[in-house]
Amino acid sequence: MKKIQLIEKYADFFNDTKDEPLVILQGSRRSGKTYQILIDLGLTFNLQKNKIIQIFSERPEQKESGLFKDFNDIWNGFNYEQHSSRTPLINKRSGSQIKFINIPNNVSAFDYAKNIGKSNIRFLNECNVFDKKTVENLIISNTEKMYLDYNPISKFWIDDYISKKNFLKTTWKDNPFLSEVQKEVFREWTKIGKASEVGSYNYWRWQVLCEGNYCELVGSIFTTENIHFTQLTEKEISELQYIIIFGDPSKATGYDYFALTLTGIDENGNMILIDSFSENKTHRKLIADQIKAWQKQYDVERTFIETNGEIGKGFYNDCINSEIPVSGWYSRNNKFERIMANYETITNKVFFQDNANNRNYVKQVYRFKQDAEKENIPDDNIDCLNNCIIAYKSQYGFLGTIFEN
Repeated sequence: MKKIQLIEKYADFFNDTKDEPLVILQGSRRSGKTYQILIDLGLTFNLQKNKIIQIFSERPEQKESGLFKDFNDIWNGFNYEQHSSRTPLINKRSGSQIKFINIPNNVSAFDYAKNIGKSNIRFLNECNVFDKKTVENLIISNTEKMYLDYNPISKFWIDDYISKKNFLKTTWKDNPFLSEVQKEVFREWTKIGKASEVGSYNYWRWQVLCEGNYCELVGSIFTTENIHFTQLTEKEISELQYIIIFGDPSKATGYDYFALTLTGIDENGNMILIDSFSENKTHRKLIADQIKAWQKQYDVERTFIETNGEIGKGFYNDCINSEIPVSGWYSRNNKFERIMANYETITNKVFFQDNANNRNYVKQVYRFKQDAEKENIPDDNIDCLNNCIIAYKSQYGFLGTIFEN
């Protein structure tokens, strides 16, 4: 087994809180908090007999990536056999077991948490993506210890559980295993943030992503000054590469909109929003017809449908049953966090083709703010556009790299 990268600050905290039923870790990007929790859980897995350990994520599959991969990278089959995440890992010496569980934060999360049964130890990764009732059910049916970690992107229920004894805040500076390239990114963000106006994006990035503090953004995030339009000719549009369609299904009632985007990459590596569709109170057949029309008109590389929640899954299945070629997509992390992580890309590398649909689409983007969901402000359009960016980064290597937690 390779040498485990244990950080002393975390080891001391876990030792000091060994009798606490709830431990909470707040941190900046790359603070190492999740990795260190997996080390502590691995120690329990090896040293304590017959413990039932459950590790929760909102990610749909933990089989080849995420926490399951991270745990195996750390422990590398030490006293257990590596296999699919669908079955528990059983420790050959202690008899303890670890189960990796997906619990999407959708309409079934509350009931799932209520009926999952008992365990001794639980870890809820990125706990801010789950509602309080779901977490309460997980706490009630847990007998010994529960770990919670999160990035301070927005205010949520966590303050109800924090005490002087059970809480640790860390930053990237606490992680000695970062590369010089990673450290330089944080140093640059810190330098820019310190010189920026309080409430601005650069100040927010410094406080939240570098210092691990909650911070409010002031004023409009996206404006006519930082959202850019372009007027490409038909020939220039035909020369765009890696054209994708992205669908963000919703109830399409109340404050929910069904957003659909058609995008491509130009010769300079920019993302072009060719066309868009955003409707409230519309039938799903009209959405499917729009997808088919775009697939017929353009050389579409792939069509992604977000499958978070029952509505997304249902629309994806409708497309499959109608023989519309689509791929499922699951959005990770807090919505505001993943959008703001791509703020510079959205404002520097994304261009809207100037047409009536895109002019209508951007009206909702201009309204986006930090607590949009709490204030019932529609945010489906910017979320769908941002998912296109994440798809290009993760699937095709365009628009830069994804800066993970």
